[in-house]
Amino acid sequence: MMRLIDQIVDHALNTKFESFDTETVEAARLRLIDAIGCTVGGVEAPGNQALLDLVRSWGGASQATIISHGDRVPLQHAAMMNSVMCRSFDFEVTGPEAEGVNAGKMVGHVCSTTEPTALSVAEFTRASGKELLAAVILGGDIGARMAVADQFDFNKCFEVCGTANAFGATALVGRLMGANHDQLVNAFGILLHLMAGSFQSLWDGVDSFKLPGAMAASNSVIAVEMAMRGFKGVKDPLMSPQGYFALYGNKPCPENAVADLGRLYYVKGMHKLHPSCYGNHNPIESALEIVRTNVFDVQDIDEVILEVPPHRVNMFLNQPVQQGDAQPRLLFSIPYAIANVLMRREVRIEHYTEENLHVPELLELTQRVRLAPSDELSGNQHSRLVVTLRDGRRLSESRLTMPLGWADNPVEAHLVRQKYWRNMEFAGTVGPERAAQALAMLDNLENVEDVSPLAASLVR
Repeated sequence: MMRLIDQIVDHALNTKFESFDTETVEAARLRLIDAIGCTVGGVEAPGNQALLDLVRSWGGASQATIISHGDRVPLQHAAMMNSVMCRSFDFEVTGPEAEGVNAGKMVGHVCSTTEPTALSVAEFTRASGKELLAAVILGGDIGARMAVADQFDFNKCFEVCGTANAFGATALVGRLMGANHDQLVNAFGILLHLMAGSFQSLWDGVDSFKLPGAMAASNSVIAVEMAMRGFKGVKDPLMSPQGYFALYGNKPCPENAVADLGRLYYVKGMHKLHPSCYGNHNPIESALEIVRTNVFDVQDIDEVILEVPPHRVNMFLNQPVQQGDAQPRLLFSIPYAIANVLMRREVRIEHYTEENLHVPELLELTQRVRLAPSDELSGNQHSRLVVTLRDGRRLSESRLTMPLGWADNPVEAHLVRQKYWRNMEFAGTVGPERAAQALAMLDNLENVEDVSPLAASLVR
């Protein structure tokens, strides 16, 4: 029987573009549009300039473009920087969602690594549009499959962006760079030594939450290039006694990685309409509905309670924002997400920038938002928001579905395109003409022989 690693490598290298139906290709295209918009949108997020300055100080070969800035740097550095920017507002397309027997299992943010990496490597190799799309499809598919091959647990697992993402990115790098089967197996054997990541950054609200996926992007390039030069790695990186599942697994189920492999592609992105962690989005939607249908001033609010399943109370999202916090805290705070809507009556990207750490009225309101356990709520993302006003009114709104953008609650493609333009306008670094040029190329990728002008159009 073929080894698990050989099945995955064969899938990555030998699947033809003609194997993908129209729905699969369009899902990949929409993910690229979403991720590229968020990469531009994240250009000036905190921490990114420090990393950019460091990359510039390293110098090196002019191989690929850092989006928005226009610097041409070594390939692994471009992939890393583009992934960091993509992840910066936790606004990027997530998933892709698992389907079939793995439907409902946690994937995370695979796309925040695979899409920027595919764009950078495709620019470097001057790949065709079809090959870029194939890389996005297969890289996301393999990354998602590796994510669901373990039982996810925020308290026990390595940060999945540093593990599953790295597998997906390495698969697509190997394909785009022309690795053969043995070379890509070897690349995964090298990658085994280059994976890590901790969810502690979410608790601490610090810039390093972006690093696991960004280092996965960089290390995928390094692993493939080393393998193609002849450097040797672990022979069976997945199933050996000191391999991936033995060392990194919580409760691994390796067979999940190849369920319906080549017959069912995990390709559908989970497209967010708001910045911040997806765990904030149902509460955001409830708050938006309350402010749409009721008239009150923020000073009228006495108490805000969000009822959630009991296990959701003691988690990183249940932290108010305080003076002295860093910008990432805003992205991982349900109290802030709710308070922001109740005060501003809308959600904008700029509401999640550093300036909002210095709005006393907003920060004070976050202190009055409390999460309360409810045994009536069984779904992981289900919640009920109750806003009590000083005049005695109780305004209530529930969300008993998956958040907007999930497979069970999808958003229409035109909203993802609007999101692309929201990011472009927010960043102000890529002019409307260049942004439109890039979007036109994305819409015509099947007919593009060389995608390298795409990255070149996405600069100041």
